Amino acid sequence: MTAKTSADSNYILIVSRDGDVTERYSAVLQKNHAVQLSNTLPAMHACIAGSKPVLIFVDPLVCRQNTTPELTGLLKKLAGNHVVVIENATDRMVDQRSLFKAGARGFCRDDITPALLVRAVAQLLDGEYWIPRKLISRMISELANEGSMTAADNTANNTLISSLTPRELQVARMVHLGGNNKMIARELDISERTVKAHLSAIFRKLDIENRLNLALFFNEIS
Repeated sequence: MTAKTSADSNYILIVSRDGDVTERYSAVLQKNHAVQLSNTLPAMHACIAGSKPVLIFVDPLVCRQNTTPELTGLLKKLAGNHVVVIENATDRMVDQRSLFKAGARGFCRDDITPALLVRAVAQLLDGEYWIPRKLISRMISELANEGSMTAADNTANNTLISSLTPRELQVARMVHLGGNNKMIARELDISERTVKAHLSAIFRKLDIENRLNLALFFNEIS
């Protein structure tokens, strides 16, 4: 393991055997964050045992074989950590759906632009996900197909839901069924700005971070 900085416990860990990747990522990230590097999984675990990073970027090349199954197992072991998978268009493609369900917080290309990498990290540190829109739509659609929303037995969740206004509940249900802001605005005959305002209120009242978490919330109580 090579430490770019060692005093700051709020560091970002980059795990890769590819020197170009670690150089590219660390050159961008160390401008605003403490960064540490690991080139093997044992070194990564040793690093985490010392202090927990705020983000972990993992290159599939550190896996021996069967990349997606091995990464899936790794993500489960790292539960509680925010892990982002580094991808390459040819030799590091992974099953995003499986890895997302296993706990991945995001996916970044190895050649991601500096500006986009900075944006991704800021969003991830703010509690958001960094995943392709197509994957978000696919996951929400899958959740919607698993069953419609019904009354829940969970008292805490019922209390949270009862805090929503009728219109907020309507918007929440439409998001759960895969609706985007434009479609919801059209269906309810309101502006997209109003939809965004309703969503902000919904997120605050349900104590969740984004529309994907909203879909997951309603799916859990279905």
